[in-house]
Amino acid sequence: MNITPYECQACGWIYPTQSDLKSENSKGVVQFSELADDFSCSLCGVGKSEFRPIHEATETADSELYQNEYRQIVIIGAGLAGWSVVDAIRALDKEVGITLIAADNADRYHKPMLSAAFSQKRTATDLIRFTGEEAANKAGIELLTNSTVLAIDSDNRKVRLNEAELSYDKLVMAIGATPAIPPTIDAQNVWHINHIEGFNSIEQALSNSNNAKHIAVIGAGMVGTEIAEDLTKVGHKVSLLDMQHTPLALMLPEVAGNKIKQALIAQGIDFMGNSRVDGVDALPTGGYQMTVTDCDTSGEHKLKVDHILVSTGLKVEEALPQSAQLDFDRLSGISVQEATLQTSNPDIYAIGDCMSIAGVPCRYVAPLRAQASTIAEHILAQLGKHPKQAEEAYEHQAYVHKPPMIRLKNKSISVSATGAPTANEQFAKWQMISDTETEVGHELVLQQVTAEGEVVATATVKSVK
Repeated sequence: MNITPYECQACGWIYPTQSDLKSENSKGVVQFSELADDFSCSLCGVGKSEFRPIHEATETADSELYQNEYRQIVIIGAGLAGWSVVDAIRALDKEVGITLIAADNADRYHKPMLSAAFSQKRTATDLIRFTGEEAANKAGIELLTNSTVLAIDSDNRKVRLNEAELSYDKLVMAIGATPAIPPTIDAQNVWHINHIEGFNSIEQALSNSNNAKHIAVIGAGMVGTEIAEDLTKVGHKVSLLDMQHTPLALMLPEVAGNKIKQALIAQGIDFMGNSRVDGVDALPTGGYQMTVTDCDTSGEHKLKVDHILVSTGLKVEEALPQSAQLDFDRLSGISVQEATLQTSNPDIYAIGDCMSIAGVPCRYVAPLRAQASTIAEHILAQLGKHPKQAEEAYEHQAYVHKPPMIRLKNKSISVSATGAPTANEQFAKWQMISDTETEVGHELVLQQVTAEGEVVATATVKSVK
């Protein structure tokens, strides 16, 4: 029986996986349409409705090319967020002018795949779905690659580039966020995989050697924990360092963090909690010597490694938001109105990692399609180009931000969370709902509940025997 593959439109995960089709149980793989209604993406957790058959996605990508001499909408940033806005606008209007400005080649790829690509032996080229040029031609937009935006003149609605100025009617900020590298670490000494270029750099460095390497991963949040396991699965020795006692310690209570830590250690990962990196020195023979301080005792020790990968959170660069006079915070990003995703300047919108709602950053992939749709609908209506306006049937549907399901992509332990989980129990306490042994392992279910009895988050941790 031929199985039609379906792709998650949020993160790019494909059902069924190649390993499912090649396994001894491949005959048990069912058609996507026969899956249960509560089926969700194994990578990002979105529901069944967010999947499309692969052939349908191809037909959409090969749609007729449209060109327009008027460039009314300018989008800064060609990551998943920026391209999502292009897709959403083109779904409603094939002719309105769009210029997409990219600091790189603007190739289209799914960012969540980066932290699981080492063990799948996938290169950066393997992860690219379309080159920037291919995607721009198919969407009928103007693409400016390898272009640096120096400033935004919001009073006169102009974007200033190295050697040119570009006027806009509406501007979308999809500038993403950059790694927040600790001040004690020279950025030139470390890797990060916040984008495909960063992944390509470390993947090339590791592939040029036949020997296993000792890699320090600094930061045991979601991405750091995923990368640590992924690198271990391909044979590297990994030390995972964090200033907290357990992985995911800012999100989950200690009882859950300990389960995750045990699973990582069982995989051969050296988890070094309660550790602060106070210095990194390049060694003349290659590699680095790290000065690691115990956060409790202040005792120091040295750790020699071949490579260092930093995953210590994100920040939003301030130059562009400040030049545009937008309400902005370096840690949370550009402030937007929830209903429309407009910034403090009504002609400028923001989406993805660079924006925040009510002071809370929105750095998950799953909501991007809904955010892009809201921006596209509102911009086209503002420009008088929304197709429903001709029938006087257009009424803006306000965007309502719903925290997505959070899912750790580690194979050694399954962790999923809903709501807004936080280890800070000042306003809501974590409660254990169940702690049971199952046929395949151990399951821990937790809820975070306010004093009034409102459940604000749930978390499920499943460890495998």
